[in-house]
Amino acid sequence: MFYELAISNWLTNAQRPNGMVVRIQGFDKGVFGGNFHTHNMINHVPPGVDLLCYSNGTDYVRGFRNAVAQAKNGRVVVLVDCTNLLNLRHLHDKDRGWETPYPTNQDEFMSFDNVRRFGNGGKTLIVSYGNGVVTALRARQNLVEKKVIQSEDCVDIIDCPYISDIPGGLRDALSIGQYEHILFSDICKEGPGSNVLSSYVVGLQKEGILPARWSFVAAPRAYNPLGNVVTFLNEDDVSEAFVRLTSN
Repeated sequence: MFYELAISNWLTNAQRPNGMVVRIQGFDKGVFGGNFHTHNMINHVPPGVDLLCYSNGTDYVRGFRNAVAQAKNGRVVVLVDCTNLLNLRHLHDKDRGWETPYPTNQDEFMSFDNVRRFGNGGKTLIVSYGNGVVTALRARQNLVEKKVIQSEDCVDIIDCPYISDIPGGLRDALSIGQYEHILFSDICKEGPGSNVLSSYVVGLQKEGILPARWSFVAAPRAYNPLGNVVTFLNEDDVSEAFVRLTSN
């Protein structure tokens, strides 16, 4: 469907735009409405389709406003909703740390190039999106508790909702040469044609702004058993990948 939507605009030289916003639910781990129906593989994003996966409510609202505006101009915008985030309130214990305020200013948008940063002074960076941001934040706290790092200030996390291409905000963050290590944490599966952050790696390497020491972690390349999250990316996966990257 997405190929037809994108290519018809191209074939008609923009005379037949198919501007629309599409929401896809049931992504990544989580139980919703008593049912377990999840998927964590994005095979291919065709040219002309803008794919986004938000991690929190504030950015979702701001990004949805931008999506509607882009659709009015003929773009096809697809929003992938992480099941686990639909009712998530707490980040650590019962802290209500993932309840975010509704942006009441109707002029407040989040563009495709905007990213959200958690920390700004570390030497190591974790890049993720959607539910992977929550996983990375929890993994960072675990690393502190296990005394692998002194404090959460040692590790920055950048949330990149726009996954069709490298967002400008990530390029800006890497261009200053602050980070010695970068871990790309993808909630999709490992392997060819299954995830999106691997294309970030290739693009950033070609542009010469990817540091020499980087790594990639993703969900296992396996089918997901019903009612079990063992095949989804978790905090231990991210923590172990972080230790391997920074100890070499």
